[in-house]
Amino acid sequence: HIIRLRDKIAAGKLSGPRIFAPGPIITAPGGHPAGTIYKGNRHIVENAVRQIADVNTAREEVRRLVEGGVDCIKAIYSDINPMDTTQKVPKLSLDVLEALADETHRHNLRLMVHTGTPQESMDAIRAGADSIEHGILPGANSFDFNDDLIKMMLDKGTYFVPTLAIAWAYKDTYPAVFTGLKRTFKKLHGAGVNIAAGTDSGTPGVVIGKGLHKELEIMVEAGISPMEAIIAGTRNAADNVAKAGELGTIESGKLADVIAVSGDPLKDIRNTREIKLVIRDGEILVNRINT
Repeated sequence: HIIRLRDKIAAGKLSGPRIFAPGPIITAPGGHPAGTIYKGNRHIVENAVRQIADVNTAREEVRRLVEGGVDCIKAIYSDINPMDTTQKVPKLSLDVLEALADETHRHNLRLMVHTGTPQESMDAIRAGADSIEHGILPGANSFDFNDDLIKMMLDKGTYFVPTLAIAWAYKDTYPAVFTGLKRTFKKLHGAGVNIAAGTDSGTPGVVIGKGLHKELEIMVEAGISPMEAIIAGTRNAADNVAKAGELGTIESGKLADVIAVSGDPLKDIRNTREIKLVIRDGEILVNRINT
């Protein structure tokens, strides 16, 4: 269980990265991923997903997850089936999503919502989503985040996590999605929308760890500066999980989480891969400086 793993690392019983976890994903009965990538695997469905059909159950489940120690809540608001884009799957009703957002905010946590189209993103933001994950997926009928949607994101301070790395992994199968997502990402960034780096790591084609480096590289390829990409993966990522007060930048009073690389990532973003030193909370976890 990722919450137990997080707690063991935090207590010093295991050596590992700092983890912030939403716990089980909330979706509609039969929705993604319960009725798609996890279909037929009862153990994963029971442990990794919560299938919600009504408002009262939505609030109860958020309270249970909060009691279990989650750091945020993640919900699926999309009828796109990534296993077969010609088939739709059930998705949460808007009133259930609104209840999830309200209950999540009552407990001072943030709601991250997986969406696959601009319209789903607009609905999710109206309902109270703090962060939009993906925004455009294979099967989307539009890649255009229009001015009204962008204004809404700016007004509400909504974060956008484009997961460009997963689109890149499937670019040969869905080339229009990859190019459309890069274009949308650049448009949102240029408009001033909050951008945080995320990868959907664990999805086939995106390896945990390496996926983030690829994400930053594609961000730069799409037209932002290396420093802006680094900010998306540090300061903004911390802010998106409500931890900007203690993480994300090197400042007095914050936790000493630092990496050192052998090259200059401002000249070539690929140099973020050349990690020589990893410090977490002031403690050296990895030291390859002399190797």
